[in-house]
Amino acid sequence: MRLVEIGRFGAPYALRGGLKFRGEPVVAHLERVYVEGHGWRAVEDLYQVGEDLVVHLAGVSSRELAEPLVGLRVYAEVEELPPLEEGRYYYFALIGLPVYVGDLKMGVVVDILDAGAQDVLVIKGVGERLRDQTERLVPLQAPYVRVEEEGIHVEPIPGLFD
Repeated sequence: MRLVEIGRFGAPYALRGGLKFRGEPVVAHLERVYVEGHGWRAVEDLYQVGEDLVVHLAGVSSRELAEPLVGLRVYAEVEELPPLEEGRYYYFALIGLPVYVGDLKMGVVVDILDAGAQDVLVIKGVGERLRDQTERLVPLQAPYVRVEEEGIHVEPIPGLFD
């Protein structure tokens, strides 16, 4: 079993145990979620209220039962996530992928940061020198970055890895 974080619960909504959900919309395709410290819970209902997504979980039928769940992380089992269209990928699947510039392995993706306008790959360099092992940031949606199944390929651009 491999769990991946998909979001967090926000404030309770109304009086019947609803919780605002802050995270990936993939939750709409799940029959159950893993709630930090509370284990697996069935998703009984899910609907949009304005810009908020509200989730109702099995066994959480009142505002008083929902309040202790506020701020907790929500996970899904990787095998239960819906498949994506070809050419699309889950960000967690990028963690650990090697990064190549030309044919040279420059590093490994260790994190992805939300930088507002676009997401940024955090790449831990590989090599014998300390300078080679530093972390570098590369915009994920840049036209010179190509994600493939075996790794991430970055076109050699002067100064990008200097």
